[in-house]
Amino acid sequence: MRGVASVLIAGGLGCAVWAGLANHARFAQAEPGAVKPIPAYAAVAVEAPVESDKERRARLNVRLQTMIKDGKGVRLTDAPPPVRRRAEIRPSAPAARMAATPSRAEPAASFAPPPVNANAAPSVRRTGYTRPYLDLKTPPRVPDNDLECLTQAIYYEARNESEAGQAAVAEVVLNRSRHRAYPKRVCEVVYQRNSRTCQFTFTCDGSIGRRAINPVAWARAERIAREVYEGRSASQLPKNSVNYHANYVRPSWGSRLARVRQIGAHIFYGAPLNGGTNPGAWEREREPARSGLLFVRNDALDRAYTLMTAQAAPSEPSAPAGS
Repeated sequence: MRGVASVLIAGGLGCAVWAGLANHARFAQAEPGAVKPIPAYAAVAVEAPVESDKERRARLNVRLQTMIKDGKGVRLTDAPPPVRRRAEIRPSAPAARMAATPSRAEPAASFAPPPVNANAAPSVRRTGYTRPYLDLKTPPRVPDNDLECLTQAIYYEARNESEAGQAAVAEVVLNRSRHRAYPKRVCEVVYQRNSRTCQFTFTCDGSIGRRAINPVAWARAERIAREVYEGRSASQLPKNSVNYHANYVRPSWGSRLARVRQIGAHIFYGAPLNGGTNPGAWEREREPARSGLLFVRNDALDRAYTLMTAQAAPSEPSAPAGS
């Protein structure tokens, strides 16, 4: 038995040696420069070469250039911005105010805007409401054209408002000119004043000529003034709406009038409550008080006095008949 085992072991070793020699001879007969196949039992031990980032970028660049040259690829461009739904777009406050007035090419203005006055008082940036200084002694330069006065009222009172807000201010001016308690002409309404105040503050606080006029806003104000003056603009206020004020002031007369609506930063009012009078209406001069005694002529007293004096007088003697 031991002899048989020894023979088998020796035969196995011989076969292994013979197989190794055969593989070695086959590798040696391969063409020079050819890649020699790696035996299966040695594949695990071979490691692939590590490619650096620089080499990988260079390889990809060569590949892309080849694709572009062959027309199989296009150059990379920035992706287009994502399309946002209308509900997701929330404009800021300044953008919302600008959107209220549509941007459009305004026709050229027919009236020249007021020139800049070098002696005008400088404006003070408002941190809170400060009552303006009113110059009631210097007579204003009142234009001759009602449309120009209406344009001034729109520009200086509501140029930062929407077109609806500017048209509402023009309606108030026209409503006053048609009301029996106010002047008849538009310019007289705009420049109306008394010894205490002026009805439209811009006419006596130095706003006119304080700074250069914005030509686009001036042309827009004139267009709106024409539309309202000629009746081509839809009415927004009742005919008895002749008063308004900005929402940052609290006038004493606000509680005496019926509030109509608010458009932008302006609050508009209607008829007076409890039979009162409209602010800014003409103040009728009182008749001077009479001094001294007041004599009233009464016909009944005159007749009674005449009758009493006639009865008290003595009767005259009758003349003798004949001589």
